[in-house]
Amino acid sequence: MIMADSFEIAYLYAKVCGAFSNMYLGAKGAALARESSLASIWKIYFENELPDKGEAWILSTLERKVVERSMERFVMLAGPFTETDRFMAALVAKHETTAIKRFLYKLAAGEAKPEHAYFDSPATRKALAAWPRLSDMFADGPYQWIDAASLENLGLAENRLDRQYYRNLWDSVASLPKNRRGNIPTLVLKDIRYQNLAWALRIRAYYGYTRDMAGPLLVALEDADATTLALGTFDLDIGNLRSFDEWPGRKLLERQPGPGLDLPLLENALQKDQFASTRRSLHLYPFGYTPLYCYFAMLEAEAAVILGILEGIRLKAPEQEKIDLAWALAGENV
Repeated sequence: MIMADSFEIAYLYAKVCGAFSNMYLGAKGAALARESSLASIWKIYFENELPDKGEAWILSTLERKVVERSMERFVMLAGPFTETDRFMAALVAKHETTAIKRFLYKLAAGEAKPEHAYFDSPATRKALAAWPRLSDMFADGPYQWIDAASLENLGLAENRLDRQYYRNLWDSVASLPKNRRGNIPTLVLKDIRYQNLAWALRIRAYYGYTRDMAGPLLVALEDADATTLALGTFDLDIGNLRSFDEWPGRKLLERQPGPGLDLPLLENALQKDQFASTRRSLHLYPFGYTPLYCYFAMLEAEAAVILGILEGIRLKAPEQEKIDLAWALAGENV
C-alpha cells in the first residue's frame, strides 16, 4: 500500500473544488433543464449530432454514458490513492447495485436480455453472460443469495441489496488510515440514517408496516446507531405534524405545510441536508480523504440531475419540475 503525501492530498482538495464549479448542479443544472432536449444532452456526452435512432435506444445509451462518465472522472482522480482501494470499490458498488435491481425487474417481467448493463462491472458482465439462468447469473459472488423467491418479492430483494451496499460501505471506512478519514464516518453514517428514515416512513405510510415489521429491513450497524431516528417515528402520528415537535429530526420538517407529513417533501429535505453537509465537509476537512468522498457524492448528485432531466423528457414532465430537481440535489432552494 502506498501512502499519499501531503502535496497529493492538497492537490486532491484543489481538484475537487475546481470540478464542483463546473458541475451541472444548482444554477448550471437548472440552465440545462430549461434548454434540455435529447439532442443537447447527447452533444454534451458524445460531442456529435443525435443519431437516427429511436427514443428508447437514445435514452438507454445516454443513461449508461452519464454513469460511465461520472465513474471515469471519479476513478481518474482517486486512482493514485491506492490506500483507498477498498473504500472506492464499496462506493462505486452503488451503481452496480442499481444495475442488479434492473436485471431483477426485467427477469421478473419476462423481458428479453438487455443489450447492455446500466453499469459495467465483472458482476454485471457475468450476469448478462448467464442470462436468464438465475442460479448462474449471481453464483459465487456477493449476490449469490438471489434466487427465484427474489423475483416473487422484488421489494424485499431491493431492500436487501441496499442493506448489503450500506453495510459494506460502512465496513470499508475502517480500511482508510485513521488520520485521513476526516469527516467520512460522519457523512456515511448520516447517509445511512437518512436512508433508514425514508425507508421506514415509506413502508409505514404506504404498506402499513409496524415498528417490529420495519426493524429487520433497516440498515443496522454493530458499532454505530443507525436506526433510532427512523424507528422513533413509529411513536409519532404521521397525520399530525405537531406530534413531531420533539422529534430529533424536526429541522427536516421546516418546509412541511401540514397538517400531516408530506413524505416526498421530507425525502427532498433529506437530499438537500445530506448534500449541504457534504459541501461543508469538503472545505472543513481538506487534509485527508473527505474530498474524495465528497467528490463521489457530487458526481452522484450531478448524474441524478441529468438522469432526472432525461426521465422528465421521456415523461414530458413540466420544465419547472426538472429545474427544481437541479436545485434540490445541490442542497439549495430556488
